[in-house]
Amino acid sequence: MFSTVFQLVKIKISGDISSMISFMRGRNSKDQSITVGTAIILGIIIIAFAFMMIFSFGMASVIGYQMYAKGCSWLFYPMAFLVSGTFALMGTVFAAQSYLYDAKDNDLLLSMPIKPSSVLLSRMMALYLLNFLYTNLLFIPCGVAHFILSRTVAFSILMKPSSIACFWISMFLIPLLVTALSSVFGYLVGRLSARITNKNVFTVMLGFFVIGFMGLLTLRFSDILNTLMNRINVVAYWIKPHMPLLYWYGIASMPVPEELFLDAVPLFALIIVFTAIVYVVLSFRFSKIITKKVSPKKKKYVRGQLKSTNIQSALIFKEVGYFLSIPSYVMNAGMSTIMAVLLGVGIIMRGNVINEWLPKMFPDASTNLLALAIGSSLSLSCTMNDVTAPTISLEGRTIWILKSTPIKPMRVFFAKALLAPIVSLPGVCFTAVASALVLNLNTLDILFVFASPLLACVFSGFLGVCVNLKMPRFDWTNEITVIKQSLSVIFTLLLSMFFTAVPFVVAIVPSAYLEDFSSLSAYGICTIYFILLIVLEIFFLSTDGKKIWNEL
Repeated sequence: MFSTVFQLVKIKISGDISSMISFMRGRNSKDQSITVGTAIILGIIIIAFAFMMIFSFGMASVIGYQMYAKGCSWLFYPMAFLVSGTFALMGTVFAAQSYLYDAKDNDLLLSMPIKPSSVLLSRMMALYLLNFLYTNLLFIPCGVAHFILSRTVAFSILMKPSSIACFWISMFLIPLLVTALSSVFGYLVGRLSARITNKNVFTVMLGFFVIGFMGLLTLRFSDILNTLMNRINVVAYWIKPHMPLLYWYGIASMPVPEELFLDAVPLFALIIVFTAIVYVVLSFRFSKIITKKVSPKKKKYVRGQLKSTNIQSALIFKEVGYFLSIPSYVMNAGMSTIMAVLLGVGIIMRGNVINEWLPKMFPDASTNLLALAIGSSLSLSCTMNDVTAPTISLEGRTIWILKSTPIKPMRVFFAKALLAPIVSLPGVCFTAVASALVLNLNTLDILFVFASPLLACVFSGFLGVCVNLKMPRFDWTNEITVIKQSLSVIFTLLLSMFFTAVPFVVAIVPSAYLEDFSSLSAYGICTIYFILLIVLEIFFLSTDGKKIWNEL
């Protein structure tokens, strides 16, 4: 059994890695050398991981110092346990559903002489490896911070063996607990969404709710951090009677020689027993879970009058409908709409601070600096909506159907490119209205805050089509590989962010230090810049783009 499970895990992990690298390389996936694009993507991933670990280390050091100063250093590891576990759980609860219950090869594996319990165990082990990465991005920096604090603040010469053992065992048991919880929650989410008529809308709304909640926490991060540091002893006082296992675990991890490692054993044992129970219960029902299809309540057909539309509108509706029909497409490529809305929420919550402090920071600034700052922030947020970067690749092997119709390629390109401003429009409208109501903006400023992000989105939309024409991939088996792992997506994000930032930097610098720099000059620079870029993109699509399209 263990040999079978090991081979299944090996196949799963190696398949995911090879698929990711293959799609990062683009068309020439047979070339096994590391290309420039692949190196850039890997570099970005490494930098993102390093930044997260450095940030975690800084926060753990600041909060841990307060714990030592207020005599509750035992709370350090329990807090690290809860934070890293919650972070991993929120990141993998949806992945658990696809890893365990919706994997495309589940039926194939069950048709082989392989026990369902072995298939489930291999899936849970693959999910465990993912959780191990997520949890230790936070937990390892916390352990380093704890070691440094124990040597500097507590003046301990050496960490006691039980504290070191708690750290190493926690590294492996926290992701084990998260795997068990995500397996349960993934099953519940799958069963609930299967009974809902519009499953895609439910999945998207649930994902956006979690992301929006995290965004609001980010906006209030400084207040939450200050409250936590000021009332850390109150948190410790509450955890001690209500969560005794965490309290004993914290006591065992303290860098003092008087305490015993046995205090942490009950928590570790509970994690192992709970995971074993989850595995046993799911293994008995695994075949039934993945083969049983719950039919949602069907919509009643209502006869109505058929409406005709023109070709361009039909193509646009097709792109919008396809975008909304794939939850992973919405949550990954359309995430910047939520960021734009959160920017508007931040303006509503902190608008008075912006109005008060911006003139003090730049006393010689012209009156349009505030509108430029909001417009640039909103434009950068919206251009990260990379909805058009995979849109040609998503046609897949059926692209010949679209090419065989008597539709001009430019109509197809325009329909795909306009998806970007359509998706970004709700966030732009919300933030523009919030800025008009809260900030000191005149009519021209409000028009700029509304128009500049839409121009940036049109530019980004056409850029995604241009890049995807040069780097298409049609041999995918799952849409998510094109949406998240393709080289065209990464290049579109990097190029759109760079070219979007250029005009705002050129306009903001003189506005910040020259009082007589006119609003028309600043707004004109940005507007003319984006219009020129859009014209160049349309020219490319109408010439070389048509040729590339015909050769696909």
